Amino acid sequence: MAHGGFVHSSIVITSATQCGSRGLVAAEDIGLAALESGGSSGLVVVPKHLHLNNGAAVAAVAPHLGAAERRRAFEEQLGQLQQVACLLAVERAKGADSFWRPYIRTLPAAPPNPWLMHGPGLAEALEQVAEQGHAAAAAAAEAAQVAAAAAAASTLFDDWDEDRDGWREESTAAAAEGAAAAAAAAAAAATGRGGWGPAVEAARARYMRLADEALEVLGGREAAALGVDREGLLWALGMVVSRSLGSGRSSGLLPYVDMANHDPHVRPPLMMLDERDQVVFALTSIRDGELAPLAAGQELFINYGAEDMTPLKAWLKWGFVPDCCSPQPQ
Repeated sequence: MAHGGFVHSSIVITSATQCGSRGLVAAEDIGLAALESGGSSGLVVVPKHLHLNNGAAVAAVAPHLGAAERRRAFEEQLGQLQQVACLLAVERAKGADSFWRPYIRTLPAAPPNPWLMHGPGLAEALEQVAEQGHAAAAAAAEAAQVAAAAAAASTLFDDWDEDRDGWREESTAAAAEGAAAAAAAAAAAATGRGGWGPAVEAARARYMRLADEALEVLGGREAAALGVDREGLLWALGMVVSRSLGSGRSSGLLPYVDMANHDPHVRPPLMMLDERDQVVFALTSIRDGELAPLAAGQELFINYGAEDMTPLKAWLKWGFVPDCCSPQPQ
């Protein structure tokens, strides 16, 4: 990479992934020896100065705002999401003149967020997520019933006594009640997905307000000079919402790394010092805490941190519901 960083020669961007969405895939086998010899390099390494975050946004956009009040409002009034979206919209408007052009060209034409969809496209997305919810509910209910039956059978086998037939019946009933409760909870979650339409409209209204607030801070003349309009800013907001990495005071877009798809059994990219004591974001293949070789065709994943997220929130953020989200009613 001309501006620092590293991508293993066998890692490529392709749509030939498990989910059909573009991701990072090993074109050739990457064995354990290659992973161990990588050290702090990892398979993908991005220097911190290439993190398109809120700090970069303030440094790049604020100087173009003529009035001191606008510059201060951009830095202090807007949230990190709005700041990064403004920078992305500005850089996208520059076209071939943008330093970030190679990264922007990797982004999909349309963000995946349901709150940017309308008409038949939104109806299809709502129908699809409802069907997925029913399938997940059925699978969860079946698994709960199997587990409850196995637990009951195990208890009866271990503690069988001719004089305790009553205890056996109570245990079986308790196991059946537990399975029924699990099935009911899963069914309620699936039914709840049918009512996600209003949540989409509420999210749409929220992000439109955020876009309008950012445009007001930029000012009409400055926004026009920077090539930023409402449509472009909403596109950028969707990209940042669905792809942002980081935490605390620094969050934003991480080129190449944010092309990786989600897997709950791997880890997020790790911030570390490289061999030159420079701060980098490193991504390598680690599954369940262990280095995991990749065969040709296997994906290099990251963890989106969806474990504590409700299915509805995940769907509004990414346009899909990860399996690790708990099937709780919304």
